[in-house]
Amino acid sequence: MRPGVEVTELASGLRVASEFRPDVHGVALGSWIRVGSRDEDTHDAGVSHLLEHLLFRGTARHDALTIAEAFDRFGSDLAASTSREETDLNARVLAEHLSEAIDIVGSMVSCPEFNDIEPEREVVLEELALYDDTPDDLVHDILGETLFPDQAIGRPIAGTAASVEGLDESMIRAHHARHYTGDQVVVAVAGPIEHAAVLDMVEASFTGLGRGVVHDRSDAVAAKGEIAFTERDTEQTHIAIGGAGIGRKDERRFALAVLDQILGGGAASRFWQEIREQRGLVYSVYTYVSYFEESGQIGLALGTRPENLEEALSVAATEILDLSAGGFRPGEIERARDNLKARLLLNMDSTVARMSRLGRSLISDIPLMDDAEVARRIDAVTADDVQSLMRELYAPEVLCVSGIGSDRAAFDRAMDAFRQPVGGAA
Repeated sequence: MRPGVEVTELASGLRVASEFRPDVHGVALGSWIRVGSRDEDTHDAGVSHLLEHLLFRGTARHDALTIAEAFDRFGSDLAASTSREETDLNARVLAEHLSEAIDIVGSMVSCPEFNDIEPEREVVLEELALYDDTPDDLVHDILGETLFPDQAIGRPIAGTAASVEGLDESMIRAHHARHYTGDQVVVAVAGPIEHAAVLDMVEASFTGLGRGVVHDRSDAVAAKGEIAFTERDTEQTHIAIGGAGIGRKDERRFALAVLDQILGGGAASRFWQEIREQRGLVYSVYTYVSYFEESGQIGLALGTRPENLEEALSVAATEILDLSAGGFRPGEIERARDNLKARLLLNMDSTVARMSRLGRSLISDIPLMDDAEVARRIDAVTADDVQSLMRELYAPEVLCVSGIGSDRAAFDRAMDAFRQPVGGAA
């Protein structure tokens, strides 16, 4: 447990976590619900995301305009998001506004009235249309469906236009009743506020939440080596390459963070330097890591003109081969570890970051670690740890690839270059 952190479980199973920070003016608050697109069936795909939108449309205690005007008055934005495994609401307010803010968020979570379903459905459909017109985003949805075929974890988080149009009020209410229960909700606060006061506010505001059934999730089963190409009239070909990762409780996650930093996590990373800086083949190239309960996903993304695609992916494959063979460059491991530790400490200057780490740890059942312990775990990562993960996760022949572009022949040539790298890094 981190110093200054207190956690209490209420009778409903709802967990309240706070971190007392007397040296700041603002209080960061958030509520997490253990539900996301992974908890949906084909017929109700997108219901978690639409429900999140509808939370803002009014509750038994606050109508939509009251919610909007209150957070305007607080000088704050109340934000919300839905992921594959979580839904969250968060804001940052002055301590004097915390009680009112928690009352609003509590009513949104516990007693939404699901007003204005049709207008909000149209908003979500516009969001889906915008996403469909953005190939550098859409390519990741296609990769998800390719990597995790016929599984909820691989479907687009917001669903499809057809599934969203099919959601009715009874389906939305049933989804809320099943997943918005006390034992699937966490409230986290960080700032100049005592834990006992936070408890009083939460107990008064998150009313009517009883214990429910925390449903098990089916294990994700990743495909290997699959390719999906979508022909679009685009100037660039957009590429997303991914494979199965590791779960969020896996002790190797610290080594994976180091690997990701080396490969494509920053300005000194291999992909950025070799593909963009040295050869000018792309405007943007990056890697990423996603963690799920028992599995995860690693990925590489870039966009480039068709004539540059083969060379760009050939360079990427060469760097993957070199790291898999243990070809580390001088200072590479140390620089990645230092970067991660520095970003950790700089991030922890923010109450929002501290609140988010509290909430995400509890909703995911990950042990809370203090900053020193996290830094120690990062420092313990060795070159052998990184190489082992590299070999396991980044073998080019097992990675799945999605592409969007106008030139299928150029894409196919690039795939051949990626699957059959020659030699090591220059």
